[in-house]
Amino acid sequence: MDEAFTATLIRTDMAGVISRSMRDTLPPLYNILLKLMTDLFGYSIPVMKLTSVLPMIGTLFLGATVVKRRHGLYAGCLFMISLTAMPLMLYYGVEIRMYSLGFFFATASGIYAYEVLAESCRKNWVLFTLFSVLAGYSHHFAFVCVGVIYFFLLLYYVIKDRAHLRRWFFCLLATFILYLPCLVITLKQLKRVSGYFSMPEITPRLFLQYMVYPYTTGISGLSLILLLSVIALFVFRLIALKRDKEQPASTRAGHMYALLCFLPYYLVLLFGTLLSKIMTANIFVDRYLFFSAGLIWLFFSIEVSSLPDLHLKNRDLPLKMLAVPLVILVFISTFHTEWKVEYGTDPSEMIAFLDTHVKEGDGLITCSDSEALYWCLPFYAPLLQPYGSAEAGLEALENGEIDKLWIASDHEPALKELLDDPALQTAPVTDGEFCFDRYRFSLYHLPGADAD
Repeated sequence: MDEAFTATLIRTDMAGVISRSMRDTLPPLYNILLKLMTDLFGYSIPVMKLTSVLPMIGTLFLGATVVKRRHGLYAGCLFMISLTAMPLMLYYGVEIRMYSLGFFFATASGIYAYEVLAESCRKNWVLFTLFSVLAGYSHHFAFVCVGVIYFFLLLYYVIKDRAHLRRWFFCLLATFILYLPCLVITLKQLKRVSGYFSMPEITPRLFLQYMVYPYTTGISGLSLILLLSVIALFVFRLIALKRDKEQPASTRAGHMYALLCFLPYYLVLLFGTLLSKIMTANIFVDRYLFFSAGLIWLFFSIEVSSLPDLHLKNRDLPLKMLAVPLVILVFISTFHTEWKVEYGTDPSEMIAFLDTHVKEGDGLITCSDSEALYWCLPFYAPLLQPYGSAEAGLEALENGEIDKLWIASDHEPALKELLDDPALQTAPVTDGEFCFDRYRFSLYHLPGADAD
């Protein structure tokens, strides 16, 4: 449904894309990029999917260059593999939404936060600032993740390097100035968000589900092993830093940075939960945590690469190699799940029917407990004119504004209510049952007054 919403939003000229984006609740950058891509390479699902894949490739590139140079070959390789294999990555990495774009900028901001500390040059500060600002232009909660990173940098400068605290303030000022246009748009969007949508209330149980969201593989036992492995790494490094205080300063700094990479996800979760309690409508949901998930796997990769060898009787066992079979198993599970999501349902029968029977001048109303049919069917059949209510559709049919009114229903009570409506003067013609993605629905139509 979200993909259909985005794909339908850009099915206009650039001015229309910007205008529609302003009426949405999210920043416009991804919609603009998607429009440019479809203008260049054609309006098709593969092109739109590729637009989301490119930021993930960009993140892989950072792993092959910056992460590898700073943290070593093994850490760089494991980070790149994790960006593909770990839960959520394949799903949001190909979804026609702004999640992969915000993920790239938020992860890049976290990576370059260490670069500005290790090598405080103009290039690193400029890149860090630009990545951070563009995260805000991609998604509000990608910017929240960046805000946590800025807070960690501030703590470092206050505790360790007050003489150069001004660098942080210059960066903050530049970020504010560059983000200001998007901030104005965001404030306008937030004024109407309560009437636009509301996510599920965050209960204690849902909060716990969000906490383990990055480790959910689809197989309970494997998810538990992955979760315990990450927790064990975090605890092991905390203990090691406390016990071994003779390590070189650069080594300790690298481990402290890795530990801090683990925390933004959970601080964003706390922020989103508190925000949902304050606002009249809850605007926070699990997928908004995806932007900070990349830093968890950066922590994982750095710490696994530094694990000591396990000394056995006859040989030494490199503990870091134990991560390889774990990651492979996770990849198999996530790939299988994503394959079913993308290809589990064949919509070709529905598409063929719509292509054959829907004509220009046809209207659509939906009887459903969600907005899925309302947004998705016009994506598959762009000639359809969707109406937000049954009354509006029936009135348009009666007045001759449309030639035929299609009725899509996946909710029997809503359909019965429509059929009992006195405004419905003739019984609808049944066209059959169809399916796409995870949705199944029945399709009917009402011919216009001039129909044979």
